Amino acid sequence: MSVFNSPTKLLTINNLDLIRLVAAFQVALKHALIHLEVDDYYIELVSVFPGVPIFFLLSGFLIYRSYANSGSMRAFFANRLLRIYPALVVCFMFSVMMLIWLGYLPLSTLITKDFVIWAIAQLTLFQFYNPDFLRGFGVGVVNGSLWTISLEMQFYFLTPLLFYVVRKSRSMWALLMAFFVACQVLHPFVASDTLYYKLLMVSFFPWFCMFIFGAWMSTRDDLVKKIIDAPLWLFVVVYAVVDVVCYWAGMRVVGNEINIISFLALSALVFKLAYTKPELSRKILGKNDISYGVYIYHMPIVNAFIFFGWIGTPYFVLAAMMATFLFAYLSWICIERPMLGLKKTTLRRFN
Repeated sequence: MSVFNSPTKLLTINNLDLIRLVAAFQVALKHALIHLEVDDYYIELVSVFPGVPIFFLLSGFLIYRSYANSGSMRAFFANRLLRIYPALVVCFMFSVMMLIWLGYLPLSTLITKDFVIWAIAQLTLFQFYNPDFLRGFGVGVVNGSLWTISLEMQFYFLTPLLFYVVRKSRSMWALLMAFFVACQVLHPFVASDTLYYKLLMVSFFPWFCMFIFGAWMSTRDDLVKKIIDAPLWLFVVVYAVVDVVCYWAGMRVVGNEINIISFLALSALVFKLAYTKPELSRKILGKNDISYGVYIYHMPIVNAFIFFGWIGTPYFVLAAMMATFLFAYLSWICIERPMLGLKKTTLRRFN
C-alpha cells in the first residue's frame, strides 16, 4: 500500500526522526571535533551532511503542515511551546548546576543582574545573548548552539502569516522564496565585524528560504511521490555533482551557509531518504526522538571536557558523544515525551 493513500501518512510513516537525529549528531560531532581539537580531516568529512540546514528544511515541512492541521492558532503555539521549552528549561538548569559544580560560577552570581538577564534571555527568545562573565568558560559560550532556537521561534511566529499569504495567492510561494534566497545570497556581503551583521545572522532573513522550501514541499504530495519513485542513486549523484560544480565556482557547499543550489539538491536527497524503507526509523529508534536532546546538551558537555583539559584525541570526542546521547535519552524519557503527551491537536503527536 502506498504511503500516500492517506494524507496523514505522508508525515507518520517516514524516517524523519532518524534523519533529524543524524542531523543533530552531525552538529554535535562537528562541534566536538573542532573544540576538542581533533584532526581537520574528520571535520570536513562530517560537514558533507550539514545538520542545521536540514533542521530548517524539516522544520518547514513539519511545522507548516502542523499549523494547517492544528485547528487553531492557540493549539499550534501551545504545541510548539511544549516541544521547545520544557526540555530547554531543564537543560539550562543542568548548565547552571554544572558551572556551579565545576567551581566556575559562585553561588553569589545567581542573584546578580547579569545572571538574571542571561537567564531571561536563555529561557525566552534571545538564546544568542552571551554575558561577559561566561566568556572564560570552555569556548566562551556555555551553549552556543542555542542560537537556532531563537530562529525556530521566529519561524513559528511567521508560519501563520506565511499560511495566510500563500492561501491568498499561490504565486506568493515563488515570490517569497526568491526574496529570501536573495537575502541568503547577499548577507555575506555585509561587513562581518559589525553589530548589524551579528543581528542579521540571528534573524530569520538569511535562513527563512530553507524553511519556506520545506513548507512548500509539505503542500506538494505529488512532488514528494515523484522523489520517492526515483532511484536513490540518482539523488546521491546529483548532490555530489552539484557540490563539485558549486565548489569549483567558489560557492559554499558545506556547513550552515550552504549555497541554495546545493541546498535544493540536498533537500531532494533528504526527502528520498525519508521515504526509502520508511519503517527504518521506527525499527532503529522505536518511538524515541532524542534529536532535540542531542542538539541542546552537546555543547555544555563539550565545554566541560575543555574545562578538564580533555582534548586532543578522538577518544575524548567519543566520550563526549556518549555522554550527550545519555543526557538526550534522559531528556526524552523524563521531560520531552511526558510534555508532548499533553499536546491536544496535532498531525503527529511527537513532532
